[in-house]
Amino acid sequence: MTKICPKCKTENSDNADFCQNCGTELKGSTDAVNSNETSGNGVIGFWNKQSSRGKLGIGIGGICCIGLILIIAISAFMAPDATTTTTNLNNTPTSPSTPSTDTSTNSSGTSVTAGQEQAAKMAQSYLNTMAFSRSGLIKQLKYEGFTQQEAEYGVDQTNADWNAQAAKMAQSYLDSQSFSRSGLIEQLEFEGFTRQQAEYGVQATGL
Repeated sequence: MTKICPKCKTENSDNADFCQNCGTELKGSTDAVNSNETSGNGVIGFWNKQSSRGKLGIGIGGICCIGLILIIAISAFMAPDATTTTTNLNNTPTSPSTPSTDTSTNSSGTSVTAGQEQAAKMAQSYLNTMAFSRSGLIKQLKYEGFTQQEAEYGVDQTNADWNAQAAKMAQSYLDSQSFSRSGLIEQLEFEGFTRQQAEYGVQATGL
């Protein structure tokens, strides 16, 4: 085993007491000592100084770091391209808006206008308060501003029993004034009832 001069690093024989190059006293410096000192520095020296538990912790930490790096790399690879996504959204065709209409569909599938719906509501409202013939109620709705078509639709939607309406009007007349049978029939015909409806209405009163 040789002795290394601590000053000039010259190798000397094992039994030399002074460096043959610079004359420095060697004091037992050897290769083994320097080798041990060197091995105590750097990564290898740090690793050799760790206990078994410390080495295990370092190993686990290293594995976790590697796993995290792999996850980040995979996520970055699989993430959709923001530019492509934006382009696709911008190129998505939009369906043309459907213009709104004021029509609806009844149970029979027939298109119904808003005016017809309102006429039907008003016709029913009138029948809830007083008696009308079909033609008389149509005239009343036209007076309220509905068209002939709207008025006829509204009246027909009530599904009114016109014989019953004739009887109701006949009784209303008799409650306020006196009539002969023929006179009351004529009055009901004047109100728009047919001859048959008028006769039924008067007979229903017992006249």
